[in-house]
Amino acid sequence: MQTKKFNIDELTLEEIQPRQVVQHDPSNVGRKCLKCEHVRLASENHAPSYECPKCGAVYEKVEQLVTANPLDRLSR
Repeated sequence: MQTKKFNIDELTLEEIQPRQVVQHDPSNVGRKCLKCEHVRLASENHAPSYECPKCGAVYEKVEQLVTANPLDRLSR
């Protein structure tokens, strides 16, 4: 993305691009993180839906590790 410098008198509304709205996926509300055991709340939309808002772990990656090595989790 290139940045273009403007004189303030040259600006028009067409040249100003709106911010992209981040859509939060509510499908992970109530999901329990297997790393820290935090249960995601609906009010925790500051973190992306794919990661735990408490520890930052990516749900899918932690689940893959646990299913690949189920005995390692029990020994901790």
